[in-house]
Amino acid sequence: MNPLLTTLDFSDNWLPIKLSQILRVSSGKSLKRTQLTEDGNVPVYGAHGIMGSYSEGFIEKGTLLIGRVGFYAGSIMRTKEFSWVTDNSLIVSSSSVVNSNFLELSLKHLNLGSLTSQTAQPVISGQKIYSQIIFLPPVNEQTKIVDSYNELISKVNTIEKEQEQLKQLATQLKQKVLDVAMQGKLVPQDPNDEPASVLLEKIRAEKQRLYEEGKIKKKDLVETELVKDGDNAYYQNLPKGWGKTLFGNIVYLLSGRDLSVAKYSDSVQKGIPYITGASNFCDGIITTSRFTEFPTVISEKKDILITVKGTVGELAVNPYYKAHIARQIMAIRPYLVNNEFLKIYLETKIDNMKLQSQSMIPGISREVLLKLLIALPPKTEQLRITNLIKKLFQEFEEIT
Repeated sequence: MNPLLTTLDFSDNWLPIKLSQILRVSSGKSLKRTQLTEDGNVPVYGAHGIMGSYSEGFIEKGTLLIGRVGFYAGSIMRTKEFSWVTDNSLIVSSSSVVNSNFLELSLKHLNLGSLTSQTAQPVISGQKIYSQIIFLPPVNEQTKIVDSYNELISKVNTIEKEQEQLKQLATQLKQKVLDVAMQGKLVPQDPNDEPASVLLEKIRAEKQRLYEEGKIKKKDLVETELVKDGDNAYYQNLPKGWGKTLFGNIVYLLSGRDLSVAKYSDSVQKGIPYITGASNFCDGIITTSRFTEFPTVISEKKDILITVKGTVGELAVNPYYKAHIARQIMAIRPYLVNNEFLKIYLETKIDNMKLQSQSMIPGISREVLLKLLIALPPKTEQLRITNLIKKLFQEFEEIT
């Protein structure tokens, strides 16, 4: 008797059926990679989808395939048009008692990848597939299940698409809020606020005090003068009480330095945290499992940390009392300026700073940071701006 059954008389009950009773698998045909072409009109399927094209084919559109070898052994595919299937895949033929789409769902549910041989090159055999059991309802019920599944998947896809659109809208709104804030249009001005010109004088006095205490160097007292350029026009019509200056005049900038493997630990929490790069940044929060007893470049709590090499532009406020920073990071320590306000300002400038990199490797240099032009509001307005932005961003997050 042919084990590939063509008719079965089902009741309303679901029956346990071995796959050997309702399907057969056969290997595809060998095809060397050198035979693949870019201009062929027939897609070639390997163990995980289309791997190229060829001038000939032998498998009809809509045929079920099972990845046979490698990392994707056991993966389920379906040809989208007349195709060539290599011997890295198994070709599935099935009985008329099973809806092809229901069979596809059942095979995916079985997780056939768990049946591969435990060798350097995972392989799945027809015998292991045949021994698997599924529960088979009547054909008409299979069709209903497939239709319901497709309807639900369509709804899920619609929801995911709408969520993605909401995220994009939230991102656009955030950028708009930041841009408006940096032009002094987000919160009303208070005529009683101490103007930014006074704040800048206080910053000069603070830097002088730190110099006299030996905490900064004489070169840090030197102020860089404003140079008119294209970006300067952006700051021509600032609100009353605001001022403009260069970033380097209001912050102390600390460049990180890498430690040798012998000078830090991934398991022993001795010394201070060691922050190495973008992997330590997650949605504005810093975490690390590395510690060092040999720090040389120490960032202090509330410093703004920015990744300046590799993955560029990640920003966060240092939560640790002290932490060593690697060369992929710079620490920004404001003089009397609200650090959250400065972090928001930097968020509006990241893309522009990336474009100014003179290297083939993505990065932000000290010079680019120090020469950023900033519109500086009074200190009390800085706080009002940051509080409102945090409130708005929280609302955006709740929407998405």
